[in-house]
Amino acid sequence: PLPPGRTPQPLHTHRSHPDSADLLSALSQEEQDLIGPVVALGYPLHRAIRALQKIGRQSLSQFLSYLSACDQLLRQGYEEGLVEEAMEMFQFSVSQAGEFLHLWEQFSDMGFQQEQIKEALLVHGNRCEQALEELVARAQ
Repeated sequence: PLPPGRTPQPLHTHRSHPDSADLLSALSQEEQDLIGPVVALGYPLHRAIRALQKIGRQSLSQFLSYLSACDQLLRQGYEEGLVEEAMEMFQFSVSQAGEFLHLWEQFSDMGFQQEQIKEALLVHGNRCEQALEELVARAQ
């Protein structure tokens, strides 16, 4: 039974964001030392850990730079998993990832399939006209 006032959470929430203590205990001391100041700045622990996995233990400044770039794109309303994927695809370039996300959203709104959008944008280096031509040709 749940404590009074608590509503049950969907199972996927528990899987994607395990208890903070569990997450921290799985990290090395070096990783905990790197993540501590970042979490203190207000970044969610789960996002900090995923950033650490992607960036590695290179430096606090690279780590913060990546998180800040992701945060900037998240504030524009893009979904977290897609932001992280775009950042990885474009070697952590916030401008290229941002352009990709913007075009991805536009083409998605037009009804094109997400995997095809991603492929067309990557093949054509985020060039809108060429990617759109390919998507239209595939749809016919």
